[in-house]
Amino acid sequence: MGERRVSTGLCGECIHAKVTPAAGGSEFLRCLLALADRRFVKYPRLPVFSCVGFQPAPESVRDTP
Repeated sequence: MGERRVSTGLCGECIHAKVTPAAGGSEFLRCLLALADRRFVKYPRLPVFSCVGFQPAPESVRDTP
């Protein structure tokens, strides 16, 4: 997953991001902060380079497929 996460900008390293599989094998990155806070977009336009909600994920979470 490392290559994909690099191309997503901050979202690829954020604890609030979740990869959601879609039909046909594609994947979408969803921001879980959008569930409770209107400032965040459910499916942000990537790559994201600046975000007030960014919190780095622990290494073990980032490297999990």
